[in-house]
Amino acid sequence: MQTASGKSILGTFFLVLLCVVGADQFTKHLVISHLMLYQSIPVAKGWLNLVYVHNTGVAFGFFNGPNTLPKTLFFSGVTLIAVLVVLYFLSHAVRDRDRVQAVLLGMICGGAIGNLIDRFRLGSVIDFVDVHYKQYHWPAFNVADSAISVGVVLLILLLLFRKPHEAGEGDRDASSPVSYR
Repeated sequence: MQTASGKSILGTFFLVLLCVVGADQFTKHLVISHLMLYQSIPVAKGWLNLVYVHNTGVAFGFFNGPNTLPKTLFFSGVTLIAVLVVLYFLSHAVRDRDRVQAVLLGMICGGAIGNLIDRFRLGSVIDFVDVHYKQYHWPAFNVADSAISVGVVLLILLLLFRKPHEAGEGDRDASSPVSYR
């Protein structure tokens, strides 16, 4: 069985990252171009709307409120730390020739960067997906939030349920930051 090289794993990571950032920024551009701020358009009656809002908090509108420079800097700093953590885990995915982990890390990092671009550009993040049932609304979110959430959940499942030999043919040692047991 032939395994992927470290360069191939990095290529996979960056391809996924660029696709997530591109899709996130493109969809946000479409929202800005076609909707007015706070405008809502029903997509699937009774459960899904497109809505244009600015989120000064974190994913899914948590900690949303008045926008201040310290708040923007804090959330940007936390995002940069998260990207550094992802890169640390990526180094182990490369060492272990773990393409699946690289894809999931690319989703997480791409989502973080997509939202970070908004924070630097606007001081807030553009959200536009409104999922609801009757009067109950999940906080609005975007492609970046979705990529982060799906990537984190699948990465946790991968790390919890994968057997050590399934990651690739690279040998794991005791210094690996992730235990697959």
